[in-house]
Amino acid sequence: MNNREIWNPIRMIDCECSVNSIDYNATDLIVELERFDNKGIVKIEFKDVFAYRVTLEHFRINDILDGVSIAPLYEVENSDYYNWLMQSGMKVLYGDTLKVRHYAIKTTEHIIDIITPDSYMVM
Repeated sequence: MNNREIWNPIRMIDCECSVNSIDYNATDLIVELERFDNKGIVKIEFKDVFAYRVTLEHFRINDILDGVSIAPLYEVENSDYYNWLMQSGMKVLYGDTLKVRHYAIKTTEHIIDIITPDSYMVM
């Protein structure tokens, strides 16, 4: 955890959101976000999820200020979560060749970290 995480915003929504629902079926994760601009619900789907976690935002917000904006979706560089997972046993299972990405969804109340080899799909 030597390098500070860098949160690169993915400009798909330009307003804050809250979590409406989270659905995980043992491989795929769908997060429904309610937009604060009254333009409805946005669903983001992640396939082949290796790991995810949901954290109340106030526990992590001071650690991730580099790159954070009002956008809800980010790709994280120098991921502490990924490094922790690798040290916790993923490296034993998959070795150093595991090619995954760390996405994060930041809402008004939560941060959802997602580790997946795939991209995401907005529905």
